[in-house]
Parts: sequence; C-alpha cells; structure tokens
Amino acid sequence: MIFTIDLSVRRLLATAALLIFSASASAQQIDAWQVMARALEAKVAEAREENIRLSIGVAGLAGTQEGRMTFVGSPESYPPASTIKMLLIATLMQQVDAGTLSLEDTATVEQSDIVGGYGEIQNEPVPNEVTLGRLAELTVTISDNTATNVLVDVVGYEAMQALADELELETMQFGRKMFESPMPPQKQNYINAEDTIQLLKQIYNDSFLTSQSRRQIIAWMSAQTVTTKIAAGVPEGMPIAHKTGENASVTHDLGYLLWPENEVAVAIFAESEVSDDFDTVQAAVNPVVAAVAGIIYEHLNVVVSQ
Repeated sequence: MIFTIDLSVRRLLATAALLIFSASASAQQIDAWQVMARALEAKVAEAREENIRLSIGVAGLAGTQEGRMTFVGSPESYPPASTIKMLLIATLMQQVDAGTLSLEDTATVEQSDIVGGYGEIQNEPVPNEVTLGRLAELTVTISDNTATNVLVDVVGYEAMQALADELELETMQFGRKMFESPMPPQKQNYINAEDTIQLLKQIYNDSFLTSQSRRQIIAWMSAQTVTTKIAAGVPEGMPIAHKTGENASVTHDLGYLLWPENEVAVAIFAESEVSDDFDTVQAAVNPVVAAVAGIIYEHLNVVVSQ
C-alpha cells in the first residue's frame, strides 16, 4: 500500500521536526550550564576545605552560549594583583577611539618610574621613549609593572573611574600604581567576578570601543605568556585570550574561551586564607584555577560541538 502526503503536510511536519530539534538543543544547552554550575559549586566547596577562597564567573557571549551566565563562590572583592590592568587597557583604548591618544604616541620612562616585579622596560636605559602601543602590549602580555605605571600617568585615575562608572562596575577600582602604598585606603585596587564579567562582556560587545580596539585588546590577551592558570586547564590548541594576576596570597585569571562564534567570558579569582608566601600559594592554588577552567571547558565544549 502506498501513501501520498500533501506538500503542505510535509512542510508542517518539517517545521515540527525543526522545532523539536531546536527545543532539544536548547534544553541540552541549559542542562549543560546547570551541570557546569553544580560542578563549579562542588569545586568551590572543595577549595574551601583547603582554605582557598574562590570566585567564578562565566558568561556566554555568542552563538549557542549567548545570554547564559553563572556566578559561583565568594561575592567578596579580592586584591586584584595584575588583573586590574584590564581596566587601564580598556580606558586607554577608549581614549584612542576618542582621538585623544594614539598607540603611536610616546611616553618618557624616567628612572623614577622604574619598579620591580615582571617587566622588560625596567631593564632598558633611561630616559626611554616608548610608544603607548608597546607599553600596553607589555602590560598585558608579560604584566610589565613599569609599563603599567607609565600608562597610568598617561590615562589617568579619573578616566579609569569614569569608565568603571559608565559600565556600572560597583566594586572594581584602580586606585594605586603597582608597588605603590595603598594610603589612604581609597588608594587601593579592588576586583570581583561580577564586575570582571561585565567588563569582559562590554569589551567583546563593542559597547564603548570600536571593533578595531576590541580586536587589539583580544590580540594582546591572546599573546599572554603566563600559562599556569586557564591555559593549564584547557586542551593545548584551544584558542584563549586572557590576563593573569598573582601576588602574595592570590592567583587569578580572566579572559575569553574563543570557540568560533561561541565565545565565552571567564573570570576566576582565588585566594589562600592560610599563606601569603608567593611560591607556596602559586604551587597550591594555580592547579585549582586550572581545574576550574577545565570544568568550564568540559561542560561547554559539549554544547559547542553539537
């Protein structure tokens, strides 16, 4: 027996099948985020048992991930170490877009600007004329503290605070240079997961930057040289763009997992509650940050691969 189906019925069946498939894919996506959140909550609890305070933010920026967001762990702020430099870089590029600065402009590095920690500029003869582009690149890629401090003088604290206010960043504050004493207390640096995800989202969405400036920031972040945190938790070859920070009791990483057309913003902040010895903290806490990145990758890669 042979049955024939009217063309309109075929179209109706095809539409129904597409709707069922879309609903199934959407449900799988939601489930993946929910399962990921539970796994991250378990990791936060495990870290707490090891006297590590942990905060995690994840936000879908495009494709099947867009609009999804998860925050897990401590809501309190952290000493940001070098992750606060992303507010400086974002403000710099906002000024470049406004035409008040150019990456080809130069700043003079004097002996009084030289500070320790990571960096190249501190080892070069002074006075030293350096382009703002090179200062920014070194600030992000190798966390050059002297380059950062020179850029702070160029960009200005008021401009950084104005951008934080514009983006409604309620906690994030760049109040002092690298290695500068936080006196009075208002001259301190603060960061948390919620504000960091908001900043990363706004950079990615071109809400206050041109596409060219957004691409430049992500290019610098893609050249990050520290690979002990997010980079250690995802498979080799996974495209990422990130900015690390570590100092005394803290070790952090923030940035993007760059699945093509399914990009995700990630912020991971961790602080030892029992030690402020740099080497001890890095050895104990970096693997925790890497494990968090691995959890995020494991659960969301399933969605992207479908």
